[in-house]
Amino acid sequence: MLGEEFKIPSNYQIVDPLGSGAYGTVAAAKETTLDENGKQVETLVAIKKINKVFEHKVYAQRTLRELKIMRLLEHENVLAARSIFLPESVDKFTSLYVVMDIMETDLA
Repeated sequence: MLGEEFKIPSNYQIVDPLGSGAYGTVAAAKETTLDENGKQVETLVAIKKINKVFEHKVYAQRTLRELKIMRLLEHENVLAARSIFLPESVDKFTSLYVVMDIMETDLA
């Protein structure tokens, strides 16, 4: 999708590409979870894949800044990070995946 391979957990299914930029690729996905009654619930989310997170110090700083802002600001117009996928091992930690609520539009 948009030239990127998304390696995500099996409870997420990529639905549609949303966009690509200098720091990552974003896709719409269905997240399947179980509610308190054991019933499957599907939620539409956005997954951002950030490549080469640790290739340059500046990339790592920007990524950390973005994640801190998402975690600290609680406002309806600022995306919140719902989840961050952990890598299989430190050696394979080249890309970072951030799950967010899906929005109708961006700031462009």
